[in-house]
Formats: sequence, C-alpha cells, structure tokens
Amino acid sequence: MGDLTLAGIIHGIVATILSFDLLLTKHRPVSAVLWLGVVWTLPYAGAIAYVSFGVDRVRTGARRRAESNALLQQRAALHPTFEGLTVDSMRRLEPEMHPALRIFKATDSAVRRNRVLKGHEVDLLVDGDRFFPAFMEAAAAAKESVHLQTFIFGRDRTGQEFLDVLMERARAGVDVRVLYDRFGSTWAHLGRFFQPARKAGVRVCSITQAHPLKGRFQINLRNHRKVAVVDGRIGFVGGINIHDGHRSGYLKEVPIRDYHVRMRGPAVADLQFQFIEDWFFASREHPDALLNPAHFPPYEESGAGLVQVVPGGPHPGGNAVADVFFAAIASAERSLVIVTPYFIPDEPIVQALRYAVFRGVDVRLVVPKVGNHRYAEFASRALYAPLLRSGVRIFERRPPFIHAKALVVDGIYALMGSANLDYRSLHLNFETNLEVAEEGFVAAVTRQVEEEIAQSDEVRPEVHRARPLVRRLAENFCYLFQPML
Repeated sequence: MGDLTLAGIIHGIVATILSFDLLLTKHRPVSAVLWLGVVWTLPYAGAIAYVSFGVDRVRTGARRRAESNALLQQRAALHPTFEGLTVDSMRRLEPEMHPALRIFKATDSAVRRNRVLKGHEVDLLVDGDRFFPAFMEAAAAAKESVHLQTFIFGRDRTGQEFLDVLMERARAGVDVRVLYDRFGSTWAHLGRFFQPARKAGVRVCSITQAHPLKGRFQINLRNHRKVAVVDGRIGFVGGINIHDGHRSGYLKEVPIRDYHVRMRGPAVADLQFQFIEDWFFASREHPDALLNPAHFPPYEESGAGLVQVVPGGPHPGGNAVADVFFAAIASAERSLVIVTPYFIPDEPIVQALRYAVFRGVDVRLVVPKVGNHRYAEFASRALYAPLLRSGVRIFERRPPFIHAKALVVDGIYALMGSANLDYRSLHLNFETNLEVAEEGFVAAVTRQVEEEIAQSDEVRPEVHRARPLVRRLAENFCYLFQPML
C-alpha cells in the first residue's frame, strides 16, 4: 500500500510529474527505466538527482551555445579572414591521391562546418614529459597570441610553470587567454590560483554549463577539451591535462601514459575558431577583439598530412564525435586498433566493433588493467563478453594508468584527441578530436600502440567466463549506470 502521509503524497505528485518529463524526453529505454527507478524509490533525493543530472537540459544548453556561435559566425562572415577559413580543400583532392580519403568521406557528413585540409606537419607527443616542454617552448616564442583551453588545470608545480610562461608573454604584450572547465579545475578555481596571472595581463575565464545567473543549469555537462593555439600557427590537441600527474619526477609513481598532438598547417585555424567560440560563450568578449588577422594568419602548408578537426558536444542535430567514431570503425577493411581509458560506449559502437570482426577486420582494444574509477572499470568489463565472443582481442595495459585515446584504421588513418569511448564523451562532453592521415604520424601512433600492447595482458575468453559470480554481478550493476558514466 502506498504512503498516504503528506510527505508520501507530495513525493507521489513530484515523481508523477518527473515521470511524464522523462517519458517524453528519454528516448533510450535503459536511461528511462533507470531514472524511473531512481525517482520512485528514492523519495526527494531521487527527484533532486533527476533535476540536477537527468532533466534533458542538453538540448536547451546546446541551443543557447548554438545561438552564441551563430552570432560569432555572423561577425566572422564580415571579417576579412573568413573567406580563407572556409576554403574546402577536398575539392582539389582526388581519391587516388590518398587512400585514407575514403575514411574521411565516410566521416565527413558528421563534422559539418569543418573540412578536410591538406598541408600539415603532425607530431605525436607521448606523455606530459614531451607535451609540456613543447607547448612551453612554443608559448615562450609567441609574438601575437597564446590561447589555452584545458579540463584540469592543476594547482601544483606544473600548473604554476604554465602560468609563469603565460604571465611572461602577457607582460611582453602578447594576447594571452586561458579557458578552464570549472568542474575539472575545482581546486585551482576555488583557491584563486589564477589571480596573479590576471594581474599580469593574462585573460582567464572559467567555463561551466551550470550557471543559474546566466540561465545555465547543466550540471551533467563538461567542457573536456584540451586545445592550445600559439600565434594561430601551432596547434596542440590531445588528452593531457595540466597537472603533476603527467610529469616524471614530480610524483613517486610513474606518470600517467597519455597522448597529445602538435600540428602546423591550415586546420590550426579551425582549432582557433573553436577556441574563440568557447571563449565567447564563456566571456562574451566582443567578437571584434577575437576575430582579427593576428589570430588567423594566412594559410601555410607545412607538410603532406590531411587533417580534419572534429568538435564534439551535445548538439540537437547530432553528436559529431560519436558519429565519427562509428563511421571510422565501419570503414575499416583490414585492421582497427583502439586505445581508450574508459570503454563504456553505447550499443551502436559495440555492434560496429563486432561487425568489423565479422567482415574480417583484425580488431584490437587496449584499456587500462587498473582504472582510476572503479565503477567505470567494472562497467567496462560488463561489455567484454559479447566482444570476445565476436573475436575482438582485448588487451589490459599494466600500470601506469593509461589515459591515452587513439583509433587507427588500416594503418593509414588516426583519430585522436580528448574524447574517450564512453557515453559521457560521446554524448555529453564538449570534446575535440583530430582525424589525421599522414604516413609518418600514423606509423608513429601505430608503433606507440604496439608498445602499449607489449605492456598489456590479453584477456582470454575462457578466463573471463570463469570470473567469480560476485564480480559479474558488480560489473553488470555498474553498467546499469552507463548513461551517467
């Protein structure tokens, strides 16, 4: 019998109202059933959780972001560099010029505004020990601008070293902007870590999807991008956050294994424009100060690589990151290797991996043996069984924790950046990935992944099947929360 007390009646009314909302907005049955259970079985706490994390604010938030971007693009259309930014180099490339063009064409419709561009020099930077010095060297030589965006900006020695370089450039008259996610950089934000930088002339802004005073309340969304652009000519994209955990000698343990990409060439302009969109969304700085020739210098072909920037986020028209992952997997003809720290994708990605094996593709997945979030680690293991039965080979990389993200198709195409293969990166976070086809770069990524596999233990189907019942129950229970992970 139901609870007929006043508190029980109020709970019933609230739960009924929220049930109507989630039935109208949740189109994935597993998500709807999960939230129905939370709302009805956890009086008041369930309602608070749903309002904070479950209400479909993605469309509203994305619509407001799109309105901001539309204003910025309208101003950009009047800017003298706009014509150069919208040149479509694909029209000047024939398929026989590069075998990876078939993969780009498969993914192209998902990327929309951006395009494949030729003429890039692309370098793989493994771990913070290579990325941090590379960025600081580029920033120290900046003449016009340094734009840096990150998810985690640590309140530690590495964070301070970054700020020292940026403050020196700002004092020298360079236009320096730093954009950080308020959730990922909580301690730096609350500790007023950036105050000295602001006083030195560095423009620092936090980006958050939860700001009631600005009409935002999307607690469940994150700006997970790690992007840097120096003088509009050198771009950095990847998964490395700015903190001591990525640095040798700063901690007792071995630093986190991670990848970043350094790029020179026309597509740097797309990274710059994406940073400016996010900066405008967060700061509302006047577009005239952002869209100037110093931030968008003339294109210069620096190498032979093909590159396309993939900006991801919860947009009403679809999610580019999820679509590009799916299309790239579906395009594989011979081999497919994926490295990801969190493997909790939705069903289409799992099916695409299985069907790749059925087509005769050699599919290998590299994940951490020991994760940094136990619930995500357990949820990931719940997906092993169908993949192993299909013939996907799974390798668990021994410590240190591998936070790297990479996908290589047929040894000719690489997809790299900040996006993990989990529901959050595919559908909730704002991410930045790069599609790259450059022989030397893809070969370097392939060698690096082979090194990870050499440091891994392959998951054997018979061993996985024999794991304890308690373990299986824990894995399947954690996977129930996949829409939140």
